[in-house]
Amino acid sequence: MAKQNLIAALDIGGGKITAVAATVDQQKNVVKILAGKEFNCEGLEGGIVTDIRETTATIIETINYLEESTQADINALYIALRGEHIESFTSKGTFNIARVDKEITVDDIEHAIAAAKSIPIKNNSEILSTVPQGFYIDRQPVKNPEGMEATSIDVDVHITTGLTATFNNLNKAFDRAKCDITGRFYGLLCLADAVLTQEEKEMGALIIDLGKDNTSAGIYVDGALRCSYDIKMGSDLITSDIAKVLRISHKEAEKIKTEYGTAFPGDYNGETEITISPLYGQKETKINRDYLLDIIRPRVQDIFDAVKEKIQESGFYDCASTAILTGGGSLLPGIQEQARSSLNIKEVVCSSIQRDLVECDKEFLNPKYATAVSLAYFVAKREIADGSAKNDSRSKSVFKKVTNFFKNSDLFGG
Repeated sequence: MAKQNLIAALDIGGGKITAVAATVDQQKNVVKILAGKEFNCEGLEGGIVTDIRETTATIIETINYLEESTQADINALYIALRGEHIESFTSKGTFNIARVDKEITVDDIEHAIAAAKSIPIKNNSEILSTVPQGFYIDRQPVKNPEGMEATSIDVDVHITTGLTATFNNLNKAFDRAKCDITGRFYGLLCLADAVLTQEEKEMGALIIDLGKDNTSAGIYVDGALRCSYDIKMGSDLITSDIAKVLRISHKEAEKIKTEYGTAFPGDYNGETEITISPLYGQKETKINRDYLLDIIRPRVQDIFDAVKEKIQESGFYDCASTAILTGGGSLLPGIQEQARSSLNIKEVVCSSIQRDLVECDKEFLNPKYATAVSLAYFVAKREIADGSAKNDSRSKSVFKKVTNFFKNSDLFGG
């Protein structure tokens, strides 16, 4: 295949992997999305591997699709993670500068961050990401301490951790697929970087990623991520409620939710009655859309109530002047109005990737691609910044192809 610096960004979600292939145009300083697709995966639930065989098979299908669609080898593979097992907290690190030359270097900053990370965490957990929230030199706040003079540097760091076993199980699936992971990141962190504007981060914003099995939420204040939470409640619960109450298949319930569902009372576009096909061969029947609303709305309220409860624990809830909804669940009509009501925040918007950050077809601006595209942007923009995106920087494909791989017993642990 052709040689180019191709990045694969995979959003490991609930029951699916959403992936895009991207490249960096160094001359234009632009991140280009070249291909992408959403793949169902029965081996994933809430971002956690429940079946390594199924997950491995989906990874293979995903990488094959991206390489075939772009006619190029993938040279770097990044994954965005989520899940109820992920926890976040803030830690402070200090580094004293004992040199005669008191000018702060990058190494000094890294030492301070390392000190913040060297704190006890659960024995069965490990650090996923660390994000500096603010720097201080001789106890005075500064934006960037590099090059300044001081006797000490302090840093507040937002640390995200997850279960080691959960990470290892995902690693095993990629290993069986003969794929090398270049890097892994907390999905909400990447998402906020591409969905929120700097002004929103400074003024105070609550970002909520409404996924299928999982909802991620975080607060940005004064430009930094102050808290984040993952809740095992997603839009698939709405589908399950519809299926149970109406006694229809999950597939039929998803279709009805997509075509007729709404989360808040209001004008309905189109028909006010819905024809449903119950299970067990019963005759088709009709229901009023108000009845469907009565099924959907309580579950949406539950999700936003859970988000509000978690964020209030942080003490930063009142700092959010705006709530930004994204992810596939944000496509449900009426979701903004219900969020305003449940969260008691006047300014609520549904958003996806900022259009000027990437060059892509319109389909990839759909909120369901938001995390995958933001992950590609998150890592690619760093290549733009350091000038490392060169065609010869990575000559080896991350996907080590094996002939008749599905016949290889190693796939199924045989």
